[in-house]
Amino acid sequence: MAIVTLLSDFGLRDHFVASMKGVMLGLNPELTFVDISHEIPPQDVFSAAFTLGQTWHLYPPGTVHLAVVDPGVGGARKALAASAGGQFFVAPDNGILSYVFSSAEDSAAYEITAEHYYRKPVSATFQGRDIFAPIAAWISRGIPLPQLGPALPDPVKLQLPAIKRVQDALIQGVVLAVDHFGNLVTNLRPEDVPRAFRIMAGKQEIIRRCATYGEGAAGEFFIVAGSTGYLEIAVKNGSAAERLNMKPGFPIGVILE
Repeated sequence: MAIVTLLSDFGLRDHFVASMKGVMLGLNPELTFVDISHEIPPQDVFSAAFTLGQTWHLYPPGTVHLAVVDPGVGGARKALAASAGGQFFVAPDNGILSYVFSSAEDSAAYEITAEHYYRKPVSATFQGRDIFAPIAAWISRGIPLPQLGPALPDPVKLQLPAIKRVQDALIQGVVLAVDHFGNLVTNLRPEDVPRAFRIMAGKQEIIRRCATYGEGAAGEFFIVAGSTGYLEIAVKNGSAAERLNMKPGFPIGVILE
């Protein structure tokens, strides 16, 4: 049974996700679906790229990942199919596969132009249903990617946030994501921050590192190495994002001591 994962900003209130699944089941009734998330903030391509980057490599070879966060739907942006690490991807060419491409040396991308694989008629506002979903289903049935269109040697890639060294003892990171619990996932790795440090998050100074979320004192801010491999800013029994009024893209200062 082929696996198709779905990632979108569609939410679950409307018909969008169910419509895409219906189209795919009509072409391959043996599919198994896994919903990565449909709660990506609307039009937030970076958050979608980060989320996909945390999950895709955990799936079996041959999995098809369908990712649709598409603020340019119906416009000039290309549609692409790609392979990496023995898996397949169907998405708009807007950078949503940036973390995939950055972590897989064997990636290859193709522009989707073979219109006879589309669902007809194609809606200008719901190409997730009419282009991306049927393409994902055809890939799950074994259609080779070169049959979908020409090679795309330079797919769109987002500039992934890098750590900046401001001074010898001062580096600047950034918030990559806010998880469901309000923890701030930064782009800092544990090795970037030595045992002695001061982190400035907004106006809050953080000086403690904990091994688990439950280790800190009630209401205390601390950093913890999260499951993503990045350092997170957390507050025990609370939301660091709400307490600090921070969101993805906000800078984090680290004073090394």
